[in-house]
Amino acid sequence: MAHLALYRQYRPTTFDKVIGQEHITTILLHQIEQKQPSHAYLFCGSRGTGKTTTAKILARAINCLSPVGGEPCGQCENCRAALKENGDIIEIDAASNTGVDDVREVIEQAQYLPFQLTHRVFIIDEVHMLSVNAFNALLKTLEEPPAHVVFILATTEPQKLPATIISRCQRFDFRRLNMAHILTCLKGVLNSVGATMELEGMQLIARAADGGMRDALSLADQCLSFCGKTITAEDVYNVLGSVDQDVLFRLADAILKGDCKETLDCVNSVVVNGRSLAVFTNDLSAHFRALLLTKTCGDCTDILDCTPDKTARYQKQAKGYDESKILYAMEQLIKAQSALRYFPAPRTLVETTLIRICRPVDDNDVAALVERIAALEKMPQRVEPMPKQADVRPSEPIQAPTQPLKETNEPLKQTNEPPHKTEVKQVQPSPVLDDAAVLWQAVKSEIQRRNGMLYMSLSNATATSLKGDTLTVEFPVGSESKYNICKAPVNFRIAQDVLLEMRPECGLIFIVETPSSEVSKLQELFGDKLTVE
Repeated sequence: MAHLALYRQYRPTTFDKVIGQEHITTILLHQIEQKQPSHAYLFCGSRGTGKTTTAKILARAINCLSPVGGEPCGQCENCRAALKENGDIIEIDAASNTGVDDVREVIEQAQYLPFQLTHRVFIIDEVHMLSVNAFNALLKTLEEPPAHVVFILATTEPQKLPATIISRCQRFDFRRLNMAHILTCLKGVLNSVGATMELEGMQLIARAADGGMRDALSLADQCLSFCGKTITAEDVYNVLGSVDQDVLFRLADAILKGDCKETLDCVNSVVVNGRSLAVFTNDLSAHFRALLLTKTCGDCTDILDCTPDKTARYQKQAKGYDESKILYAMEQLIKAQSALRYFPAPRTLVETTLIRICRPVDDNDVAALVERIAALEKMPQRVEPMPKQADVRPSEPIQAPTQPLKETNEPLKQTNEPPHKTEVKQVQPSPVLDDAAVLWQAVKSEIQRRNGMLYMSLSNATATSLKGDTLTVEFPVGSESKYNICKAPVNFRIAQDVLLEMRPECGLIFIVETPSSEVSKLQELFGDKLTVE
C-alpha cells in the first residue's frame, strides 16, 4: 500500500479541529446552524493555512442531514458519502483548467440536481489562475447560481481576482499560523504515530514552515523517514540543512566585532558539514533581523514568533552593538540572498559579503561610509590644547602694552593715534569675517578639530561667495559622494553650528560645480540670458 502523507492522514474533519482560524470557523458554524449558508465563498490566505480543508468541512456540513451545533455529524448517510469520492462535491484545480471551455463545463454541471446529497458544491482551488474570459463566463452563474449549488473559491493571491468576482462572494482571509499553533498540532500528530521529537527540533520545523501547517507536517514526515520514531534536534538540522543556533550567535558576534578569521572559520565549518549556503544565508539574515528588531523594539517576542528565552538571548547580543552596524550587515546579506541564485561560486560570494561587513573601511558606498563615520565618532579622540592666540575672541579687544617702547625717543603725544589703538586695528576680525575664503578656511579648521571624518569630506570644497548672511560652498565635479555625506542632516548641522560661532546669523549652502560641458550646452540654448555663478 502506498504511503499516505501525514498532512493527508491527519487532515481535520470538523471545524473545531481547524487551528488558528477561529474568526472564520465561528461564522461558518453559525451559518450552518441557522441553515443560511451563502451561495459563494472566497477563501484567501497563504499556503497550508487550511483553505481547502475548511472548504471540504463546509461542503460536508452543508449536506449533513442533522448537523450538531453547525458541525457535520459524521454519522448520517450524507456525511458518510461525502467522506468518499462523490459526484456532488466537485474539486477543480484552476491551475490546470484555466480556459473558458472548462468554466462552461462547470456552469453546465451546475444546472443538474445533486445525485445523492442535498447540494452540489464546487470547490475551485487556485482560482486566480483562471483567464479573463473564464472569469467573465463565471460571473452570472456565480452571482445567481441554482438553489442547490454552492461555490467555494480558494486562492493564495486574491489581488489577481477581478473585483466583480470578489464582490459576489463572502470573503474570508486565513491567517498564518504562529509557532504555538504549529507546535500543538505537531505534538498531536507525532503522538498519534507513536513518535517523539525534541522541542528544539519542533521549533525548527515550525520556524521553517513559515506559518503553513502542511509544510510543517511534510517536514516532520521527512524526519520520520530519516531517523525513525525518535527524532533529535540534530536530525532536524540535517534534514533542513540549517545551521545550529549557537553557530549563528557565535558568527554574529564575530561579524559585528570585525573578526574576519573567526567569520571565515564559521563559514568553512558550514561548508564542511554539507549545509546549504543558500539556507545558511537565509538563516543568518533572519538572525540579524531578530537582532535589529530587538535593538529597535526591545521585547518583541510576538513579532519574532519565538520563545521568551530566545528573545532574551537576542536582547543580550544586540545590546553590545550599534544599530547602524546591525542594519548595514542585514542590508549586505539581503543583497547576497538575491545574487546567490545566479552566482556560479556561492561560497566566494558569501565570504566576500561577510568580509565587507566586517571591514566597511574597504567599501566605498554611502552605507559603508556612514558606518565608518559612526565608528570613528565612537573612538576616543585626543584633543590638543589650542594656542593662546586662538583663545582670543573677536569681541575681546587686545590690551595695549603697559611699558613704553625703548627704540624711540619720541613722546607719545606726537603720534596721531595711541599705539594700543593701532594694534587693535591689526587684529580686528571684521575684515576677515567679510571674506568668504578666509571665513570658510576658519570654519574648516574648527571642523577638523571637532570631526576629522567630516573635514575629509569638506577638504576640497571651496567658498564661492558671501552675500549678505549666506555663505555658498561649492564641491568640484566628481565629488557628489562627499557632497551627499556633507548634506546629511547630522553633518550639515555641525558645519552650520561652527559657521554661526564664527559669524552669527550666517546661513550655509552646499552646491556642486556644474560640468563645463553642461554649461556650454545651456549657453547655446539661452545665450546671454544665462548667468553662471
